[in-house]
Amino acid sequence: MKKSVFSSFILLLFTTNVFGQITWQTDFEQAKKTAARTGKSILIECFHPECSHCQVLNQNLKNPELSKYLNDNYTNMKLDLTNQSQVKLLEERNIRLINYPVFLFLDTEGKLQYFLEPKETAQDIIVQFEEERGNSCLECEKKANSTLNENVRCAIYYRLLKDQDKGNVLNNKLFESLEESEKASLGSWNIFKKTVFSPNNMFFQFWIKNHPQAAGLEGNSGKEKDAFASIIQIHTKYLENKDDYPKWELDSLHAYLAKLGADEKRRLSWLWSLELNYYLTSKDYNSAKNLCRKMAFIYPDANTFSFLSEKINAKVEGVEMYDYFLEIKDKWLAGLREPKHKSAYFIQAAQYYSKSGQKTECINSLNQATQFGLSVLEKNAFIQKYCK
Repeated sequence: MKKSVFSSFILLLFTTNVFGQITWQTDFEQAKKTAARTGKSILIECFHPECSHCQVLNQNLKNPELSKYLNDNYTNMKLDLTNQSQVKLLEERNIRLINYPVFLFLDTEGKLQYFLEPKETAQDIIVQFEEERGNSCLECEKKANSTLNENVRCAIYYRLLKDQDKGNVLNNKLFESLEESEKASLGSWNIFKKTVFSPNNMFFQFWIKNHPQAAGLEGNSGKEKDAFASIIQIHTKYLENKDDYPKWELDSLHAYLAKLGADEKRRLSWLWSLELNYYLTSKDYNSAKNLCRKMAFIYPDANTFSFLSEKINAKVEGVEMYDYFLEIKDKWLAGLREPKHKSAYFIQAAQYYSKSGQKTECINSLNQATQFGLSVLEKNAFIQKYCK
């Protein structure tokens, strides 16, 4: 009898372990092969270990019924947002998470198809999956009669993918679908925070114009500024990656920050790289030099010269900014204290000399860099690159 009870106990433990655990794939390429072979699309749970909602979700995922459901229907992976090697999986697919936890649904080629923000209980998550199963946001912006919830979800989808053009189309559609009495409501503001990631749509234009009302909806806590600032920051990075953009984009961002109360120093700290990039790309070198002088006046630190020069050397192939280098080089070097910063200075100087055709000065600069940590092997590589 005792043996029978003990055997039943062991069987119960074994059953709990088998049916209470999700089969997690650890390699994405292998997951794609498994998904292709089984026909079960890839499901990625994105979580942060310190997030309380994520901790609740991970407890829910131990539920035998939910575990079996996910094993039966999906090729499952976990993604820890503190693990940079795992986060690269999102970066490679140009996916930017807004919040977490979140489930991402990918096809066998690794393309994002859909997403879900999980509900509170294991049973609710199963219902949620059943209701949403097979849905896709890929054609949502083309639907004439999509519901508000469909448009919100699809706008978030394009925000995840950082697709500004389609995101702006959907945000315009969302804003136009609201009744006039709803446009300045808390519901509208909450949708705005979830879906908008570019200033170039009616939704953003409405709320930046009515930002005092947004402040009131946030209890005058200042959180509304964080929402606007996040959108401006995303758009700034988007423009920098485009490299070529019209001047009105830059002027608009300055105007939005000013409207939010940012002074010139604050605006420059946000937009200097974008602005300098614009002047250098458009070959407006006088404006570029004036911006650099303004930056050095507001931030009188040798490191200011360093990051300005990195941008200049990356963007300018000729001698157009060489006189600016001659103007700052002594102040720049005198302000550096760390050997690694001095080494970086001489490497930057070598590039300026190279572009002005001064081969000897270029080599001398790299020789000086070796006194502050540059290896002989690295120096010779730089000589080949810059001092021909």
